[in-house]
Amino acid sequence: MKLYLDSAKMDEIKKALDLGYVHGVTTNPTLLKRAEVWKENKSLKSFYSKLLDMCDGEVFAQISSAKPDVVIEALENLDMSRLVIKVPSVQNGVMAAKSLVDRGYSVCATAVYTPSQAIVWASLDVDYVAIYFNRMESYGNAAENVKAIMNVLSKSRTKVLAASVKTPEQLNFLIGIGIDYITIGYDLLEKLIESDSSQKDTKTFDEDMSTVIKAFSKLN
Repeated sequence: MKLYLDSAKMDEIKKALDLGYVHGVTTNPTLLKRAEVWKENKSLKSFYSKLLDMCDGEVFAQISSAKPDVVIEALENLDMSRLVIKVPSVQNGVMAAKSLVDRGYSVCATAVYTPSQAIVWASLDVDYVAIYFNRMESYGNAAENVKAIMNVLSKSRTKVLAASVKTPEQLNFLIGIGIDYITIGYDLLEKLIESDSSQKDTKTFDEDMSTVIKAFSKLN
């Protein structure tokens, strides 16, 4: 299983990667806008170059369906072995994805909601389809749609990347049905290790270890 951070904020990304269990970073134009990446970077290329230097895993960069070549040209000469190009699940995205796959780039179709969309992307042999689970839930039938998408992709090499995961309960469900690639925001990432039972058990262990150490010290 691989866990990604969904963020374009450098402070969040650094803290997440320092945890040791975050495989890579996913971004999209909305995250770039919220982080105001132009304030600390001269270009998209310099921003993604920093991300690739910061982590050993994959970095996801999204193109515009209206002007895909603008972003592709901006990312040229970066480490394309770890840079995954995200394309929106619309007709222009399909056209762009075919060109990228033919050129040997790693591609992720994003904003995928239906099994029929998944059929298209599997046929194009993209690496990932990113489903927006929280938004699916707001539309209803999220669980059934995800399972159907997984079934569509089961005989292809295309993998499901679960995005828009907002709660521990959603995360647990996705893990439970066999999703191996998940991207989450930093606020949820911080909560993963939290458990009242773990805190209680750890407190007991620490107290008992203190007793053991004191008992041994009396022997010397």
